Amino acid sequence: MCQTYPGAPEITDAVTRPVVTGMISGTVTRSKLLDKKNMRTGDKILLTKAVAVEGTAILAGEFKDRLTGLGINRETLADCAGYGDEISILPEATLASQHPGTVALHDVTEGGLASALFELSRAAGHKIRVAIDMIPVFDTTRKFCAALGLNPLGLIGSGSLLIACRAKHHREIVRRLENDAIKVTCIGEVVEKGQGIEALENGKEAKWPEFEVDELARLVQAGYEVWSD
Repeated sequence: MCQTYPGAPEITDAVTRPVVTGMISGTVTRSKLLDKKNMRTGDKILLTKAVAVEGTAILAGEFKDRLTGLGINRETLADCAGYGDEISILPEATLASQHPGTVALHDVTEGGLASALFELSRAAGHKIRVAIDMIPVFDTTRKFCAALGLNPLGLIGSGSLLIACRAKHHREIVRRLENDAIKVTCIGEVVEKGQGIEALENGKEAKWPEFEVDELARLVQAGYEVWSD
């Protein structure tokens, strides 16, 4: 495990030899800055696409033989490997940032949606209430995770964007994204000050999962061999 700051932790088999990394930074005018500290009680939380877009693609591509042996057909695996082409969140980030009702943006990466929501909560200084049954999960993602014993909420989720927006604007933001063929779902709202996730499922309190490592990393650590040509 190696980590740079600012940045995200990565796992690599190349730590025994020199590794070159890079970082790109940019600037934004203060008038266009979206500061998570401006989130407030009542704001809506939107999620684009579905959870574990990249994770599903990785499982389909690198665990092909394992999943085939567990009953997943190769046509499904081939289709899902294409999810890797959907990991850019630039289109939805551009559209959402242009709307005055948008308060904050946060991309989902290592640790999946579960970790991303906690990061957003911590940065905002507010708790977030999430409806688990509203979180979009691809059927194939569910199948892969069930076969391999993984939780989709903790699986690497590049390709999804969390959008915090004022409640009165959230339907208009949803319409703008859907008009651009971007799937988006309202999965929760900002509640009182503090940090952490309050989960509901079918209207009742539920436990929100926490992950020490990404589910993909846990799978690799468990000793599964990845598929390769």
